Amino acid sequence: MTVSRMFLAGLLAISLPLAATAQTAPAAAAPAAAAPAADGVKVTPYGFILANGYFNGNSLQVRDYPGQAIAALQGGSVLFSARQSRFGVKLATKDDWSGADLSGVIEFDFNGGQLSGTTPNALAPSTAWYNGLMRLRLAAMTASWNTEFGKVSVLAGQEYGIVNTLFAESIAWVSSPIFWQAGNLWRRSPQFRGTWANNFGDFGVSAALAVLSPATADPPVDMGSGNQSRIPNIEARVAGTGKFGDGITAALGVGYHMNTRRVAYGTPAQQDVKGDMLGVDVDLGLTKYAQVKGEYYTGKGADDTYNAIGAATYVVAGAPAGTAVKALETSGYWAQLIAKPIPWAWIVVGIGHAEADKTNSAANARINNDQLAGGVIFNAGKFWRFGVEYAQVKSEYRGATAAAATTTQDATQIAVSSMLKF
Repeated sequence: MTVSRMFLAGLLAISLPLAATAQTAPAAAAPAAAAPAADGVKVTPYGFILANGYFNGNSLQVRDYPGQAIAALQGGSVLFSARQSRFGVKLATKDDWSGADLSGVIEFDFNGGQLSGTTPNALAPSTAWYNGLMRLRLAAMTASWNTEFGKVSVLAGQEYGIVNTLFAESIAWVSSPIFWQAGNLWRRSPQFRGTWANNFGDFGVSAALAVLSPATADPPVDMGSGNQSRIPNIEARVAGTGKFGDGITAALGVGYHMNTRRVAYGTPAQQDVKGDMLGVDVDLGLTKYAQVKGEYYTGKGADDTYNAIGAATYVVAGAPAGTAVKALETSGYWAQLIAKPIPWAWIVVGIGHAEADKTNSAANARINNDQLAGGVIFNAGKFWRFGVEYAQVKSEYRGATAAAATTTQDATQIAVSSMLKF
């Protein structure tokens, strides 16, 4: 195939009405047997039914995730949930004209919030809380070609971002992965992405470049400050893998994110604020009995995009119009050990930390967040997993001024979980 024809095929492939993925979602289930359709498209359903029981000590901002101990304590609680249950379908076929391998994925869970039964978006009472809204997680397609220079892929649709792509092992915290808000960056976003990968014996390398829909915390959902900038988010990633014998493996990735947001649109105070994020992720297989993985990030003006500790910008009091808004600097990390003394019982333990610039954070904003999490996960055969996990979160809040004393609160959560995979 000529280069021009392959390029044309790539442009056409990203407009096909399929959905695909080039990454695995956190806690992905083992796929069921594929069912080939009459038109030659292989269809593979997958997912899991997940039940969780949460026993909370002290006050969490969200009662089914230990992300933040709120400053004004309200006491503990108990909560059961099945909203993290997930359903997805993978597709695979061959395109005769372009020679591309086409794959796709569409995936949902039920963690999109609740309706109270009377007023949309109102806080739901306990009698209606379990009625979780269905949520689109992934909907993307990928066209791939194996060439003499390596594998080339073009992805179009909603997928994960490519900065810090790892997730810690857990069945208690899946839809909102553990160490979120404490060092674990993640996002899902509509995007267009190109990837190249190649293997050289026991070593592999890859590179990816993506343009993603802007994601900012300011409303409205389709016209936030990132959309108003008319500049998409840009992300790039390079990664390498290696096998060293006796079950020892290593994977290292470095990702970079850039964004622009236009604030105070249409006023004398209008300005463009630049943001960026640099992330490093490491995954080490230490024989078949242990695994260590973790991530680190540092950046500014992107915390709301990547679900980090807090705000993305701050306002400089007294600054001239059009210069007052600045990007807030943040950083974080997480690390987890997964010990596998026997195949059916895993012991997990990990820590996470995130911090924001105290001087430039808003009054009473969260400036430090730490999580400690661990537990035992039982792999009871091919399809059933259950376990008991524990998390402790410590959140520090800035005072009314940068010089004021800070406030620190602690909260704990014990989670009992059961997962049926398919």
